[in-house]
Amino acid sequence: MQAEQREPFEPFGTIWKEALADQSGAGFREIAATQIRLEGSVFAKAIVGRDNVWTSFQTAAGITDKLTFIHEAASGDRRYLEWEQEGLGRQMQGVTVLSFDGAGLIESVAIHHRPLDAVLAFSTEMGRRLEDSLGPGFFRKEQ
Repeated sequence: MQAEQREPFEPFGTIWKEALADQSGAGFREIAATQIRLEGSVFAKAIVGRDNVWTSFQTAAGITDKLTFIHEAASGDRRYLEWEQEGLGRQMQGVTVLSFDGAGLIESVAIHHRPLDAVLAFSTEMGRRLEDSLGPGFFRKEQ
């Protein structure tokens, strides 16, 4: 089956939020390439593949009490979503960079979090919840 050709368009933030909120994962599968790559401050290495990335997002959602997207920008095949997040009794800020392939599907997600103490706590909790279900070495382990 050939994917429908679709160009990324503005604003994409609404589509992204709806896809992440759809707990079935169907919305995410519609906008994500099969071999989507997820990188970020809380990950020790990239997570690859739609199912693994979806599992990571669902796990992160379970840790997050509040997520607010505050700004969106676009340049070429990229979308930048600035956000604020509360979880684990901490506040984080950051930006998500979405890169699109030629078919208009998301091929790469880079999530940059701050401050460092919240990043380390979030990574540790992700690792605790997922253990090695994605494979070894993706998250920080408590010392």
